[in-house]
Amino acid sequence: MRVRQTGSRRTKPRSITRPHQRHKSGKENSESLSQRAYEVLSHAIASGRLRPGARISEKTVASRLRISRTPVREALLRLEVEGVVRCTSRRSYNVGTLTVDDVRELYETLAILEAAAAARVAAQITGADVKLLESYNRRMAGSARRGDLPGFGVWNRRFHGIFLEKLGNQTLRRACDSIRARLYTFPVSRSSLSRWLWKSVSEHREIIRLASARDATGLAAFFREVHWGYDENRDFIRDAFDRNGKGALHLA
Repeated sequence: MRVRQTGSRRTKPRSITRPHQRHKSGKENSESLSQRAYEVLSHAIASGRLRPGARISEKTVASRLRISRTPVREALLRLEVEGVVRCTSRRSYNVGTLTVDDVRELYETLAILEAAAAARVAAQITGADVKLLESYNRRMAGSARRGDLPGFGVWNRRFHGIFLEKLGNQTLRRACDSIRARLYTFPVSRSSLSRWLWKSVSEHREIIRLASARDATGLAAFFREVHWGYDENRDFIRDAFDRNGKGALHLA
């Protein structure tokens, strides 16, 4: 795929696919193909192979993945809803940007939504739920050790999903998942990424303790003021995300 960068700086076009990726005709339905296209595009953006502002051609992606345009279109529409890409013409998209101010708004929104959800379901937390939370947090610790932000995001989604699923509100679940997805899909600088992820792992341990005690008030306050508190994470956010959304680098 040829990638058109914005601004004066130009880089060598890079493929968004890996050599081993091949289409298995007749073995994958439309939904799985759409998911595959979504994952490939998300990974290309998170790794920095598709930079903010880069053009994404529906036709080119379909050709690279050896699939029809329909699942690619579905994947791009999903990424557009999540705020990761923006449609610029009938069959063309550009990678969006994520600025420090954008991240502040995401944190403030999640603080309100997840604090309320956790408080509502605290009394329903079971021993099995606590074991799952512990298991997911161990996985996140492994991702933090590797500095793997997208991988961390996958397990983080499942961790938070324990509380959101209990609420039984799929609209809220999808909204929170979509908001969090943006945080793990854009490239970031890595100077303090590991410390930020370990901070989150440590906070999850406190969430597990509060959940085990079924402390609704404590969970709400911790989600709102600490875990998703912008002031608590401001230095890490400013270090990871460029103020204009253009200069963040993801170093493999």
